[in-house]
Amino acid sequence: MSRNKLGQFEPGTCGNSRGRPRKIPRKIRTEQIRKEFLEVAGTPVPIIENGRRKLIPIRVAIGMQLAKKAASGDLRAILAWTDMDRKHTTEYVKEQLEYHRQIMKSEEIVRKHPEDVTDEYMAMIRNLRATMDPDYLP
Repeated sequence: MSRNKLGQFEPGTCGNSRGRPRKIPRKIRTEQIRKEFLEVAGTPVPIIENGRRKLIPIRVAIGMQLAKKAASGDLRAILAWTDMDRKHTTEYVKEQLEYHRQIMKSEEIVRKHPEDVTDEYMAMIRNLRATMDPDYLP
């Protein structure tokens, strides 16, 4: 870096040739966001239902408001409600299919190797069926 007699940089040269260092963005962790969201969603808020004060989680209150808006004909609320319904229904169906696969696999093991099946294993299959179908009676 060349300077003149007064100590100034000569024209066309820069005193900070490397430039200002870039600001490093703060990393956003999805686990932290999810944790904070679930904490806030579980916070109880007061509502009045049938003339009585009641505390319910924020997520339930928002769902109730969304359902009321959707029922009144608000198009955005209807679309949001439909998306939520589709998401939750899809998750439920996937969960039920996984339970069904586990039951089928377990029953196949019982058929192939009945001598190796323990009472605990049979109890686990019964519990899995009861989880999938609350009306299931062994």
